Amino acid sequence: MNLEQAYHDYRPLLFSIAYRLLGTVTEAEDIVQDVFTSLGTVNWNHIQHPKAFLCQSVSNRCLNLMKASVKKKERYVGNWLPEPFIHSTDNEPLMALENKEAVSYAYLVMLETLTPTERIIFVLKTSYAIAYDELAEITGKTEVNCRKIYSRARQKMKSQPAVETRPDSKGVMVQRFIEALHNGNITDLIQLMREDTIITTDGGGKVRAATRQITSIQRIFAFFKGILAKEAFADEMILTQANGSPALMVKAEGRPKALWLLALTPDASSISHVYGVLNPDKLPKNI
Repeated sequence: MNLEQAYHDYRPLLFSIAYRLLGTVTEAEDIVQDVFTSLGTVNWNHIQHPKAFLCQSVSNRCLNLMKASVKKKERYVGNWLPEPFIHSTDNEPLMALENKEAVSYAYLVMLETLTPTERIIFVLKTSYAIAYDELAEITGKTEVNCRKIYSRARQKMKSQPAVETRPDSKGVMVQRFIEALHNGNITDLIQLMREDTIITTDGGGKVRAATRQITSIQRIFAFFKGILAKEAFADEMILTQANGSPALMVKAEGRPKALWLLALTPDASSISHVYGVLNPDKLPKNI
């Protein structure tokens, strides 16, 4: 196998690893590209296990970037949300995240509660079955420590499935969500939610957004009343696919303005969390 063939065969897998670890599409793409660029001067024939070698190379770079990003996220204005993966025929290298293999958005949000070391061990072990001896080599920890870290991370993540289990039900809920917003009917909108539903919006200090999570039905009612009055949903609203399930895209003058993603209760009967990605840096330029 030559480097060109390896690029063709493993690029989607490597992107899926990097995206789960970093939570950003752009950085994940850059990491994968950098790995292959750095191999331009390497004798590829001397690499006995190319898949393992590439996965480890990407993981090491991601871990370094994750550690460097901790303080950056601490200084971030308001809530930090992952960059959604918007499904598009233009995203050929991202095919590993399509359909049932797509990592759910709520899962990505939950991954943010882990430390960089917890995250890389949990993701690589859970999603890619990487052995503990390899995890030890990537993280610089002992195998025993890796087992302990994985157990701790799994406890933090146990309430959140990696893949949406009922995308059809979510599609119905998103349609009802869109209809209520289109009609300006806040009562119908609130009826889709639980008493403990949470809203998280991410503007990154670049556009107006709530800098704290919104909890309680009363505050959620006031929130939607306020943004509807400001015609936040007066532009084009379309149903799109993000992270393996339906989502609401708001467009202005043909360009994405906001993406709203929903997390449902286990029985898919109501909305448990609403994520509003408003930061233009986390939205596609065109779709």
